[in-house]
Amino acid sequence: MLSLIVAYDKNKSIGQENTIPWRLKNDMLRVKDLTTNQTIIMGRKTLDSIGKALPNRINRVLTRDKNTLSHYSNIEVYSDDSILDNIETEKAYIFGGGMIYSRYFDKCDEMFITEVDTIVEADTKFPDFDESEWELISREDFSKDEHNEFNYSFIHYIRRRKE
Repeated sequence: MLSLIVAYDKNKSIGQENTIPWRLKNDMLRVKDLTTNQTIIMGRKTLDSIGKALPNRINRVLTRDKNTLSHYSNIEVYSDDSILDNIETEKAYIFGGGMIYSRYFDKCDEMFITEVDTIVEADTKFPDFDESEWELISREDFSKDEHNEFNYSFIHYIRRRKE
């Protein structure tokens, strides 16, 4: 199953200068819980912003220039859509950034969204989508606290299949 995981603000902004513009500990824990022992698919800039392969996951990276990633270990590097082939885990998660979300959005079967109750300065946005094409499976709302600087919601959608 091809899934997608993302956090965005009220305007679907996801990042500014290759950084996440908020700190939500519970979102990071959710990401870890969902993606551990799975495959994550990201672009080079997302890998650079993380700084290393995430442990206990298969880290696949899409880039035009494979040589720029030679200093990373525990990653699989791809330059084309074969990045989606031969996935041996139960799920593969489209992990970002903006160009990767746009490229593979139409292939995704489900989305795990963290909607952050704020509006931030951003140079990267999540693609707009028609909610009527998705079935809402769950939504949990949370209040900010000492570890989460904004109110936020965990949302899970599954794509409605045309009959």
